Amino acid sequence: MRRSPHRHNVLGSFVVFLAIGFLYVQAQPTTAGTDPVSANGVATLADIEKEFGGPSSGTGTAGSAGTLPSSVAANDTPTLTGKEALLEFDRILGEAEAKLEKIATYTATFVKQERIGDALTELQVIQFRMVHQPKRISMKWEGGKDAGQRVIFAEGENDGDMLVRKLNGIEARLGVISLNPAGSMAMKHSRHPITDAGLLNLTKITRQHRQADLKLESGVSAKLLDHQLLNGRDCLCLVIEYAKPEFAADEKKEYRKSLVYIDSQTKLPSCIRCYGWPEKIADANPQKLDQTTLLELYAFKNIDFDAQVQLDDFNRARLQ
Repeated sequence: MRRSPHRHNVLGSFVVFLAIGFLYVQAQPTTAGTDPVSANGVATLADIEKEFGGPSSGTGTAGSAGTLPSSVAANDTPTLTGKEALLEFDRILGEAEAKLEKIATYTATFVKQERIGDALTELQVIQFRMVHQPKRISMKWEGGKDAGQRVIFAEGENDGDMLVRKLNGIEARLGVISLNPAGSMAMKHSRHPITDAGLLNLTKITRQHRQADLKLESGVSAKLLDHQLLNGRDCLCLVIEYAKPEFAADEKKEYRKSLVYIDSQTKLPSCIRCYGWPEKIADANPQKLDQTTLLELYAFKNIDFDAQVQLDDFNRARLQ
């Protein structure tokens, strides 16, 4: 499907995280030689939707967009605010980064939801496998319209492309296709390239944003909340809000507010939620601001640093 060594195929589609890092398996057949992440990670897409939003959280639903994550309760009393909160959170993220730098491989459940253009995608649940050196990433979608889709990226191989195998729609007839991770076709369906995926990059990027916040003399507020429940687990949560777009830490100045959760047991980021500016979102509702301005939701569950991850897991043959 490639036109030349210097031109990337523009067929296919791909959805990723940063982090954004970010896998509940739905007991469906897998590609030959591919194992589920963990027997303990089996759950339905409905279970994930319940955990990450829905009527029980007080946010309601958004029609075909699916359920949206809730915000932190406004009456929660912070343990730290302002620069003290940012400094403490930077320390926590620094320890998490140092811990993750020592990890060679892991598997996880990656949950994501993104606003692409004017549309919010459905909540996605992805089997995620990672090797840090050299960078290897494997994803398999569970449930929803992209169920069975698989993506592999192996640093230094396939001319720098990621390999995509769709199982639904007309693209399923194309077999394995190659895409530039940062190309227009890949980014048409994702806010971040696959090269930014994983817990380590999520931690690094989040820490860079907090360090940028620390340099501001005004325009940003921060509060640190402890004992916040996320999916039944105790978490520390940092809430960041910006007064105007020009103060936002992200490169595109899209963030109005961010919530970053640190799992109290693992001491690692478990979820990040970022919200946009209502004037830039067509269906934003001032009465339900957070519920209607979600830009990104990335979460990691069932992280297994002892899982057996082989380099063969990232070969083209896995997608045949």
